[in-house]
Amino acid sequence: MLGRGLGGLEQALLDFNDALGQVGHEVHAVIHPDAAIRPALEARGALWHALPHLGAWDVIAAARLRLLLRRYRPDVCIAHGNRAMTLLRRAGADPLIAVLPNYKMQCRGAAAVFYPTLDLKRYAANLGVAEACLHHIPSMVAVPSAPPLRTWHRPPVIGAMGRCVAKKGFEVFVAALGRLRSQGVPFRAVIAGDGPERAALERLAAACGLLDVLRFPGWLHDKPAFFSGIDVFCLPSHHEPFGIVLIEAMAQALPIVATDSEGPSEIVHDGIDGVLVPRGDAGRLAETLGAMLADPERAAQLGANAYRQARATYDLPCVARRLDLAVRCVAQARSAQPIEVTV
Repeated sequence: MLGRGLGGLEQALLDFNDALGQVGHEVHAVIHPDAAIRPALEARGALWHALPHLGAWDVIAAARLRLLLRRYRPDVCIAHGNRAMTLLRRAGADPLIAVLPNYKMQCRGAAAVFYPTLDLKRYAANLGVAEACLHHIPSMVAVPSAPPLRTWHRPPVIGAMGRCVAKKGFEVFVAALGRLRSQGVPFRAVIAGDGPERAALERLAAACGLLDVLRFPGWLHDKPAFFSGIDVFCLPSHHEPFGIVLIEAMAQALPIVATDSEGPSEIVHDGIDGVLVPRGDAGRLAETLGAMLADPERAAQLGANAYRQARATYDLPCVARRLDLAVRCVAQARSAQPIEVTV
């Protein structure tokens, strides 16, 4: 994974590292030397290697990666992102697994593709990936062994988290909060994250009269503290291939309000472990959030159901077992004899 910032690709590499390590594989992470996740890998005591590069077509980086592969002779190579995919392909990685996080990932040259949702599976199939090469590996999260005890704040707090970019729909969230404020609904709110749209969102918040109730703290590295400080989690995305932060909120037994975008519409069972609203509809979002705030008992039940769903489906040890089988399947397909797999 060769990105420098913080986001889904970066979190996926950390999760894969943890999951594969739990089931006994030796994992070597290859990252940019300035990657923001480097401290997290170091804190884990993970095996990692820095790969300076100028882009996907950096021939020197490809040569360095080829030497790294010759040195460690991995049984499979897993690519998170197009840069990683291109450089691994140029370095002669075999077999090569593509992790499909979104609708931009290229799969050419992959022996297998790991997809998190059925919609992304359809995307891969349309690219020509054979059914036998497709493996369902959902995103994962470390779910607490028991649901956190939650105390409703006064006034209640609505939280959202993600990169401040257009596809995340935070402008709709701010507009919905403005409607709640105009209706006299008591609340506080927080948008955790940063990005190019943050300044515009802050101006919109000011125009909606929200500066005294809506905070923009930037990136928060203590996610448990963020989730414990809110009562309702909102994912207002226009476009969301999966939504790792969604299952992180579910794991904390939070009631969810999300849009019917690609990933959330598969993850959330509407009315059971969350509520789905149409994308881009500030009115419906405000109405749904207001109803949630007005009925803490229903919100608590939705949160409890969300926790159970996260525990059963997205818990890291559960996904690790599925990932282990898929990795062994890909590795053994290269050899006529069963092998001890090192990832």
